[in-house]
Amino acid sequence: MRTARMFVLLAAIGQPACSSGVRTAASPEKAESEVRFHEKEPPLPEGIACLDHPLEHYWHVSSKYRDPKHPFVPGKHYALDFPAPVGTPVLAAADGEVVAIGPVEQGKDAYVSVRFAEGWTYAVHHLSAVVSEIGQAVRRGDLLGLSGGAVGADGSGPWTTGPHLHFSVAYEGAFVNPAPKLCP
Repeated sequence: MRTARMFVLLAAIGQPACSSGVRTAASPEKAESEVRFHEKEPPLPEGIACLDHPLEHYWHVSSKYRDPKHPFVPGKHYALDFPAPVGTPVLAAADGEVVAIGPVEQGKDAYVSVRFAEGWTYAVHHLSAVVSEIGQAVRRGDLLGLSGGAVGADGSGPWTTGPHLHFSVAYEGAFVNPAPKLCP
């Protein structure tokens, strides 16, 4: 727990948390070539005003979308990183269906991906526990898993620098900036 608190403190002064280029990439360099971004930010689908924050009480961003100072993938980080202690509940940002899961395994990035409208998904990465199942219907605020991201821990993936949650949003297979999609 002491390490998690220290990381949250470091993140508050702008230390990035992870690379998370692409979960299947063998290296950050390979990840850069596999990531697609929307150049124009599409609006959220009709009837969805915003997405809830996936963590309660942990809203500070340690690494922003396409962060040019990212330690592993400068300009290619496709998500927001929220520093949080390992084991923090990770909540559904919108109603939807779980469409993909990465299990908690050594050296792998554990994640949950939710389709919340036609062509739209959001995903949470670096989990220490996954409590969702593929095909499961989720509602805003439902528990998807527990945050992780501790260096070397199961589910963190190979390129994390400390405990945090990696939150991404995609439309038609290309990433969009999650920041303006989040509820104030």
